[in-house]
Amino acid sequence: MNIAFYTACTGMITQQDGMDVTANNISNANTVGFKSLRPSFADCIYTQYRETEPEWDTGHGVYMNKTDFTFDISGFTNTDQPLNYALPNEGFFLVRDYNGMEYLTRDGDFHITNVGDHWELVNSNGDFVLDYEGNHITVPFKTETDNNGAEQVTDTINYAELTDMIGVYTVPNNWGLAQDDGNHFLITARSGQPTPDEGLDKLEYYLERSNVDMAEQMVNMIIYQRGYQLDAKIVQYTDEMQQIANNIR
Repeated sequence: MNIAFYTACTGMITQQDGMDVTANNISNANTVGFKSLRPSFADCIYTQYRETEPEWDTGHGVYMNKTDFTFDISGFTNTDQPLNYALPNEGFFLVRDYNGMEYLTRDGDFHITNVGDHWELVNSNGDFVLDYEGNHITVPFKTETDNNGAEQVTDTINYAELTDMIGVYTVPNNWGLAQDDGNHFLITARSGQPTPDEGLDKLEYYLERSNVDMAEQMVNMIIYQRGYQLDAKIVQYTDEMQQIANNIR
C-alpha cells in the first residue's frame, strides 16, 4: 500500500509539472518567435523485491525528466513595418541587455533608441541587437547633397544598410539551449557558442509566429487533468486501506 501511495503522489506531482509546461505554451501562443516546449517523462528508481526473480523490478512512480524545444517554423506574418525581421532558417538574432547578458532570440520586432548622440537598434525589451561582430548596431541614416555640394545627414533611416548590419547566428546544438523569459534562449555548454553566419537570409517586414499548436495543447491539458484525478483517487484509496488495516490491528 505504501508503494501505491508514493507512486500515485509522484504521479500527481508529475501531472502538475506537465500542466505547467502546457500552461506556459498556451500563455505564449501569441509571443513572436516563441518555440513550444514538450515535456519528457521517466520512471523513478526501481526496486527488486524477489531475489529469486531478479527481473521482477517494481517501479516507484514517475518524474519529468526534461523539456525539449520544438523548433519547427509555424509561419510568418506580414506587418509592413521596416524594422520587423523574420528568419526563414535555423538562425537566431543575438541581443545584449543592459547588464551585459547575451541571449539568442527569433523575435525580430525591432525598434530604435537614442543613446547619447546616436541611435541604436533594440528589441521590444530594450535589449541591444548585435551585428556580426558582436557589437551594438548604430542606426545608419541616409545622406543628401545640399546646394553647396556638402553632404547632410537626413532623418530617413537607411534600411538596406541596416538590414545588412543585423547579425544572424547559429549554435551547434539548438536543443542544448535553455529557455529564458518568453522568447529568449540562454546559451549553455550543451548548445555551444553562437557563431555568425552572413549567408543566412533575413525577411524584412515579417515576424515569425509562435509555433504553439492550441489543439495539441488543449488535448495535453485534458490528459494531465485526467491523470491527476486518477492519481488522486489512488492516494485516497490507499489511505483508506491503510486506515482499515490500522483499525484491524
